Amino acid sequence: MSIVPAPALVLGIDLRSGPRYPTGVAVMDASLRCRLVAKARADEELFALVAAHRPRLVAIDAPLALPEGRDCTDQTCECARFGIMRQVDRIAAAEGYRPFPALLPSMVKMTLRGIALREQLNSQGVEVIESYPGMTQDVLGIPRKRAGVDGLRRGLKRHGVLGLPRRPISHDELDAVTCALTGWLYLEGRTETMGSGLPVPLVLPDRSLTW
Repeated sequence: MSIVPAPALVLGIDLRSGPRYPTGVAVMDASLRCRLVAKARADEELFALVAAHRPRLVAIDAPLALPEGRDCTDQTCECARFGIMRQVDRIAAAEGYRPFPALLPSMVKMTLRGIALREQLNSQGVEVIESYPGMTQDVLGIPRKRAGVDGLRRGLKRHGVLGLPRRPISHDELDAVTCALTGWLYLEGRTETMGSGLPVPLVLPDRSLTW
């Protein structure tokens, strides 16, 4: 009897700063069908999702590295002279995407959580990319969540996303779906990397393609 291989999956995570706030999660297969769209809170729930679905790739919406030259977040440390923005943040801002700086006070907890999550997943052999859903949505011509979740849902469906739940979906969940979509575009070779790509690539749809 032949063994049918498990389908390749991508896990998208719209990370929040801590378990107090819901993190959107989405598991998507190669046909761009959502196998799961949900919310999680604790890191243990995120690792349980990875263990259950064994994704080929995890795409996370959060800064996944400190600014170059920084080795901590202490603003009284000598390394604070290197500022709160990564090189990739500056590039994205110059190109009109306006990401939040990685060490903006309101972003510090999320950045540290994202780094810890990336490092743990990498130690398990899981490939991780950084995704900025608003950037992907802009490139693909999908209305961002600030224009309303209905427009965002319709825009994702126009780009082939299947299996979105019929129930009301939060913007966090739809951003997680966008992360998963970005992950599949990356695996298909239809993305570009902004900045150096180190220590983790910030990935967006290839802007030289017609979407």
